[in-house]
Amino acid sequence: MAVYKAEGVVLGRRALGEADRVVDLFTREFGRLRVKVKAVRRTTSRLAGRLEPFTHARLLLARGRALDVVAQVEVLDGYADLREDLRRLSYGWLVADLTLQLVPEAEPHPEVFALLVEALQLLREGDPVVAAGWYALRLFGELGYRPASGRCPSCGGEAGGDRWSPALGGFCCPRCSEADPGHLRLGGEAAGATRFLLQASAQEAGRLRLSERATGRVVAAVVAYAEARADRPLRAAKVLQALDR
Repeated sequence: MAVYKAEGVVLGRRALGEADRVVDLFTREFGRLRVKVKAVRRTTSRLAGRLEPFTHARLLLARGRALDVVAQVEVLDGYADLREDLRRLSYGWLVADLTLQLVPEAEPHPEVFALLVEALQLLREGDPVVAAGWYALRLFGELGYRPASGRCPSCGGEAGGDRWSPALGGFCCPRCSEADPGHLRLGGEAAGATRFLLQASAQEAGRLRLSERATGRVVAAVVAYAEARADRPLRAAKVLQALDR
């Protein structure tokens, strides 16, 4: 049986049969993969606890018929602290969902993998809302969906205000925004933060401090933009709405 190595992050998982699991990975070398972990739900499994959500690991994978199979796991960072904090966990699911919905399967994107690892560190150390917003905006750029920030994507006119149109492709001018009933008014603080995060490094993003109102609007902006690109709702958005309530 052919085997190969990969470095990856666990984005999600679900039960399969009586004891197996299907795990969604995002790997540096092969992009997004869906793999099987045999008998991992048994207490005697040597892989039990090594493939929890957000775990960053080196893996040995074996080629399978329908799904490749995890043979070995070396945990680099388990990120257990993210799973123990409800707020960080919720925004971690947003980061994972963005990756699952927007990155095509089996398409390598090493630059996105690097962003994902940096985002996990930001989720752990800083404001999780800023971390998720930074990752989303940088992810859009890496995948060719970078939102317009200075010029209206519809008419090319000045778009220096706070009008955000997911359908048109980012910040737009007042005239074009009125033609889009789904456009958002972000407000000055959130609009400035969104433009900043589009080009900020992880370290710069980690120093950003925003009001609660502004962070909520940044998240609303990136979720709406992602859903417009994916043409489907983000499951993690429902979790965030429940958390806010």
